[in-house]
Amino acid sequence: MGAQDGPKLNRILSDVVIVADADPNVRELVSHFLIDSGYNVKIETDGYEALDNIRKEPPLAVLADILLPRLDGLTLCRLLKDDLATQDVVAVIVFSVMDSEERAKKVGADAFLRKPLERTRVLKALKEATDKVNRSHD
Repeated sequence: MGAQDGPKLNRILSDVVIVADADPNVRELVSHFLIDSGYNVKIETDGYEALDNIRKEPPLAVLADILLPRLDGLTLCRLLKDDLATQDVVAVIVFSVMDSEERAKKVGADAFLRKPLERTRVLKALKEATDKVNRSHD
């Protein structure tokens, strides 16, 4: 099988971060934090669309709200972590107003953030999760 015939199985080296949230204010806020820190950002408003686009072009990371429409953030995380083509995406920093950290860990989230989101916490969680995933492949 040639390199173009199968799924991408190597480490993700992109600087793209997907922000998946139904709330336009949250998307704008988190995007602003990331863009100002040098990341390229793609926006998703729906869990199934996020999953489809992530499978087509795996990003560095996904920041997803638990309460995404049609496919919730926890299920999105589990599906990404169970798929060889996307398991290296730093998936999935899941965030919520609810204290759902334990549920997020069970589905393979690399980090959990409780809302309200704050710049320093978002960037620190992204860096720590990215470093953790990269170390596991070294």
